[in-house]
Amino acid sequence: MKAINNKERQKAYFKFLFLFLATNIIIVCAIYYDFKIPKKENELFKSKIELSKFETDFQRRFFNNMKSINVMLDSLDIPGQNLSYQNSLISAKLVELKKSIPTKDSTFKYDMYSNIINLFVELQTLKSEVVAMSDSKRAIEEYKAALDRCRTDLKQTERDLYIARGAN
Repeated sequence: MKAINNKERQKAYFKFLFLFLATNIIIVCAIYYDFKIPKKENELFKSKIELSKFETDFQRRFFNNMKSINVMLDSLDIPGQNLSYQNSLISAKLVELKKSIPTKDSTFKYDMYSNIINLFVELQTLKSEVVAMSDSKRAIEEYKAALDRCRTDLKQTERDLYIARGAN
């Protein structure tokens, strides 16, 4: 014996089956993404942490090199230094520092590091000029002393000349 509403029952059954499968697929997808997405996030965060560690290590090395260059620049003021040798050491250190900047970093950091190195180069040039001018300052002081001696000698010579003219 067949039911009278067999078609309607089949229709209702297929609707139920479709909705049941759709609901189960949605639940399975939600569970899948619930576990899959945190894994991807963890990988992303790990790569960012590695990048941050690399940047921190680079900044630490860069800072230590900056301190050593600063010490070398301060040693230019010490009298009796071989300035050309010290300047060549500083220049070599600056070139090494410039080469150590990661070029894959296209952000402002590359420009910042380059500007710091350019400032050190400018500081080295100015420091060398100051040291050279300090030598000329000593020379000017010597010339002033010699000029004062010449003036006193001239005054003495003028007195002697005046006396010699008066005696005649």
